[in-house]
Amino acid sequence: MNMYEMIIDILEKNGPVSFHAICEEMNERNWTSNKNKNPVQVSHVKSVVSRKKDLFNVNDDIVSIRKEKELLSLSATVGGFPGPSFKLEVDFIQQRFFMFEWNNDGFMKKVREERTIYIGDVEKFKKEIIRLKIWDWERDYQPDSLLLDGTNWSVTLRTKGKVYESEGLQTFPENWKKFCRAISRLVGIAFE
Repeated sequence: MNMYEMIIDILEKNGPVSFHAICEEMNERNWTSNKNKNPVQVSHVKSVVSRKKDLFNVNDDIVSIRKEKELLSLSATVGGFPGPSFKLEVDFIQQRFFMFEWNNDGFMKKVREERTIYIGDVEKFKKEIIRLKIWDWERDYQPDSLLLDGTNWSVTLRTKGKVYESEGLQTFPENWKKFCRAISRLVGIAFE
């Protein structure tokens, strides 16, 4: 776990706190910032927070997560004809997810298979979403030429302060494959 991820964990648990309180909790959890197992210093925490200004707010020595980066939920769909198609709903607050998969044959007949899988860790998935910076994705990804068929997709990320939406047809953000791998680890089946 990266230091900024540990800071996020502490802030999600305690709400806005001082640099000193973050440092104390990291040391109570026996988290070390280097190979020598030295305790975390306030200067280390300040350094990480200053490098991650897109994630953290600082007001009078009190650190908080920016509302537009505090994840609430994620919805993702991907599919094409003849299928399969997937829809994922992740609730970061309730720590749960739902995955829907459907297939269409050439005659538009729905093939349905229900199954329950308990695989992934929503908290690990959340950390990966933060690393991927989905909020930096473009709104629309479309090919330069006319396409009548292909993979279409959409992603909606809701935070306390903003909703980020992206969609596309056969054109993807640079880190799309990492995003799909993160979902696959969460749900236990290939998502692409």
